[in-house]
Amino acid sequence: MRDRLRFPASALTGLLAAFLAARIAVWWGGTTFVAYDSFSYRLDPAFDRGPLVSLTGHAPRLCAVPLFYALFPNDGARVFAQWALGTVAWAVLAWAVWTCLRSPVARIAGAAGVLLLGLLGPVTNWDFAILSESVSISLGVLVLALTLRWLATGSWRALAGLTAVALCWLFTRPEIRLLVGLLLVLVVGYAVRVRPARVAAVASAGVLLAGLVWATAITPTVGRTFAGWSATQLPLEQETLLFRLRLQVLPDPAIARVYRDRLGMPDCPGAAQVAAGSEWAIVEFADAYRACPRLRAWGERNATSSGYRFALAAPGDYARFTAGALPRAFEGTVYAHVPRLARADKLVFAPHEYEPYLLLGGFAIAIAAAAGTGAWRRRRLLVATALVVALGSLASVLGGLMYSVGEYPRFGIQEAVGVRLALVLLLVAALDAGLARRTERRAAPRADQAARAADTPAPAEA
Repeated sequence: MRDRLRFPASALTGLLAAFLAARIAVWWGGTTFVAYDSFSYRLDPAFDRGPLVSLTGHAPRLCAVPLFYALFPNDGARVFAQWALGTVAWAVLAWAVWTCLRSPVARIAGAAGVLLLGLLGPVTNWDFAILSESVSISLGVLVLALTLRWLATGSWRALAGLTAVALCWLFTRPEIRLLVGLLLVLVVGYAVRVRPARVAAVASAGVLLAGLVWATAITPTVGRTFAGWSATQLPLEQETLLFRLRLQVLPDPAIARVYRDRLGMPDCPGAAQVAAGSEWAIVEFADAYRACPRLRAWGERNATSSGYRFALAAPGDYARFTAGALPRAFEGTVYAHVPRLARADKLVFAPHEYEPYLLLGGFAIAIAAAAGTGAWRRRRLLVATALVVALGSLASVLGGLMYSVGEYPRFGIQEAVGVRLALVLLLVAALDAGLARRTERRAAPRADQAARAADTPAPAEA
């Protein structure tokens, strides 16, 4: 019996050791990637245009990633720190999933599924990129791990860690506010339902709410400060609108007609001419935009609202655009060179033309399996968490598509990771529930036999 009890624990140790070895191999073979906008996250003498860390928004980015980068002297050290943070985050999540399962088979499958996802190229390559994606992914993974641990145990330490990590995560990227908002709703609901933990939950909710209010208050200032760091020399909201006009609106006659006729966008022959070309030419497009005073005035008024106004004005055209962009946001991509598990990468992060079939088919199978095995009753924590993560990730991408257009696989990578983690949680919850049901069915005849034996009177002694 002792050997049986030790086997699952030793299996987790073996999985974590193999994961660490594989991550070390990735580290050894990876190459640092510096993007066109990396200088807005860390000090660069060639682009010294002001402070990079500001709690009041007077910097081109929210403060979490620049502050993290400021702790290290060069890009090599920053990449190693991102790699180490990611390694710890995925290992902690594997352990948290392990503790939520009961059967050894499901535990091994759950931990292995999480760790495999943390080894795939569309995930590991961000650890080598001097951008916000690595820190955002790793902190999101830690938030999920600590949420599972807190809900499973009610530990105030897990809740305190969750609150601290979520607060840091909130200040990595503006769109994280939606996901932290969902976490806040969860914490408030827990405070209402679980009276013994109400004080800790209320304190956590207060911290998260204060962080959300502060991040929302300073985001417009960040957008204006961004203009001094941008190639277009425009505030972040207007530059994002330029990407939309350049990539989505002007190249598509039907969408351009909606913007002109229903949203009141003025004509600008210079911008239309640049958009008709095959070159990216965003700087030239920005110059043409500035040369059209009426278009620029319209852009200043509608920079943050044109996306949802387009959706309301022409639902059919918006749905057509979204149907094409959504798979790209979930497909994942590789910017930095890293050693890769090529077949696993293609299977888990399929090209966008196959992505809907992969994800929709996977969730259909997982939901059917969870329903058939009674996982909602037996492993409700994992099933509910998976559904919230999947729906929250989808909502975050849809919200992002109303605001931004461009590098869909990059900007949607944290949500792409989220939906795959949700799929892993659903599948292992169904597996664990199914194994538990089989064990109960096998045990039932024995219990009946034991009960009948207990009810049978003993033979009288001679």
